[in-house]
Amino acid sequence: MDAPRLDRIGNFDWRYWPPGPVPHQLFNNKLVIEHSCHPELEDHSTITWGLSQCERSEEKTATVDVLEVERENVRWRYSVDDDELEKTITEIPGMGLQERSLRVFFLSTLQSRIGYLPGNFTFRPRTLRILQKAGLSGVILGSIFSADGNWANMGSHCFTQNDNDSCLSSFEVSYRYICGWDSGKAFIQFLRTRYQTTYFCINCPSRTRERFEGYLAKNPKFAFRDFFIDALIADDSLKMWQEDIGERRNRLLDQERKYKGEDIEFDTATRQLHKLSYDWHTLGQDCRDHLAQLDFIQRTYEKYMTRLQDPKNEWQVDKSNDMGETFEALKSTCDNCTRWTTVYRERTNIRINLLFHLAAQSESRTSTQIAASTAKVAEQTQRDSASMITIAAVTMFFLPGTFICAVLSTAFFDYGENSLEVSRKWWILPASMIPMTAGVFAVWLAWRWWKLGRHQDQLSKDVREVGRKKSQ
Repeated sequence: MDAPRLDRIGNFDWRYWPPGPVPHQLFNNKLVIEHSCHPELEDHSTITWGLSQCERSEEKTATVDVLEVERENVRWRYSVDDDELEKTITEIPGMGLQERSLRVFFLSTLQSRIGYLPGNFTFRPRTLRILQKAGLSGVILGSIFSADGNWANMGSHCFTQNDNDSCLSSFEVSYRYICGWDSGKAFIQFLRTRYQTTYFCINCPSRTRERFEGYLAKNPKFAFRDFFIDALIADDSLKMWQEDIGERRNRLLDQERKYKGEDIEFDTATRQLHKLSYDWHTLGQDCRDHLAQLDFIQRTYEKYMTRLQDPKNEWQVDKSNDMGETFEALKSTCDNCTRWTTVYRERTNIRINLLFHLAAQSESRTSTQIAASTAKVAEQTQRDSASMITIAAVTMFFLPGTFICAVLSTAFFDYGENSLEVSRKWWILPASMIPMTAGVFAVWLAWRWWKLGRHQDQLSKDVREVGRKKSQ
């Protein structure tokens, strides 16, 4: 199992920035201007302001490790102080031997947790001034000390300088890259003269450095393979993007395995999928940026080999391997990642649409169940109403007779000991009971007709009102 990466720091305050505007009148740093090869691209006031902020910083200072390779002699120096660093840059490796040498400055600001780099202001000012003498680009420093550097990426640069005879005197490449979402930002500058190669690696990926150390331990000649460090960094960065993509792919697959609405918490799942869709958009853009950077490095390598092998220059280069083929392979892998982020984004959106339809179906089923329950209640109510009407009708049928009997049970009738003596006026009973019963039923039917008529009129009025509102 691989050891945990030192550069996957995860949680840091990338929004931190010193308060107050950058004063634009600061142009008094003579050293900044003296070592400026491209003043038209460098913001000297920002660099001067950044150096002053470094002096006030209370964070752990950035560390500097130095690698030097001469012939097959590999020497590492870790956490060098400023005195040792200044002594190092005054010593030119391979001077007088007319053989290639390599020097790499590894700067790490990862001890800090604030700033998008992070640790934008954890450099010792003297350290940066010394490294400027060694060739550190002011364009990189301006980007590090810029508050907009988190989103306004520094462009990739390739500069060449010629002597008075139009012969190549230096070849410089610098670019910024991101090694996944949890690693902050990083910068690489490559500076080549006839016999010396110098790299400035700010927050170099930890796995890249481990691999490079391992290769040098087995074969020091890897130090002189042109653009070898750049290829290692590009490969490591690509692996970290694949890791970020794979992590979110697993989340998407977990969501796609749930098809039954009963197994889904719609509110939580919808929020998770929207966050996932946002991540796919950003990852797709990051992969496209990485692909563009690989294309830049490949074109720069071709330009490098062409210029250095020009008969007018004839600088030493490593012809044993064509690094252009390596960058072509990395571009193919990165293009594959770019296309898959698009596919996963579309699948995430499909899942969001599915959740919408499942939620709508769930609500429809609930509404159907409520309607069915309401219909059952209405049916039962109707049955109860019919029963009550029947009972009322029976009651009304017997009520007049009961009333008449109660009246006639008075002294008008005589119940003798042996038989009932009926008055000759007995016809009064049916003559009064039948009309009264008919009258009661007539009154009841008239009341029902009036009640139903009012209900029908109200219903018609409501229908007309709804139609009028729809027409508006």
